[in-house]
Amino acid sequence: PDDVTEEAFSHEEPVMSDTPFGTVWQAEAWPFVKTRVLAGSRDRLFPLVFLPRLARERLGIAPEVIDSGHLAALARPGELAAMLERYASEL
Repeated sequence: PDDVTEEAFSHEEPVMSDTPFGTVWQAEAWPFVKTRVLAGSRDRLFPLVFLPRLARERLGIAPEVIDSGHLAALARPGELAAMLERYASEL
């Protein structure tokens, strides 16, 4: 929506840290964390012809699909929040 876009672009762009690019992670393995993949049905950056295959190959899971583009938090905030709450309740 126009009001959401206007609000998002009314703030200064945050200054990002270069620390993640210059620091080596010291852990021997990733910790076990239950992983979910959420795919936007109209996402042009990670399209549905690509993301399900990637999720299966790398994680062994299928994504849940939300009716949005790449920015589900802006396009479908209520639906996304409900999905995240459901995920949290399943932990």
